[in-house]
Amino acid sequence: MKLTLLMTPNCKLCDDAKLNLKHAIESFSNINYDEVDISTDDSLLEKYMIRVPVILHEDTIIQEGITDFFTIYEYIESVQA
Repeated sequence: MKLTLLMTPNCKLCDDAKLNLKHAIESFSNINYDEVDISTDDSLLEKYMIRVPVILHEDTIIQEGITDFFTIYEYIESVQA
């Protein structure tokens, strides 16, 4: 399973989301994620500028803005079940 973390540079919430995401995926095998800097893509910037960080699985938004470990973990667990 591949997740995507949409983020911007110098973003405290993005740093928190990255940490929560790393901790959540530790308990699972075959899960990784890509970090996407939306500031380098005008269409992503327009769509997600005030919503970052955003954690996605394919087209599903797992969380945006303030993130937490438990929501990410529970989503992964439910998809893998």
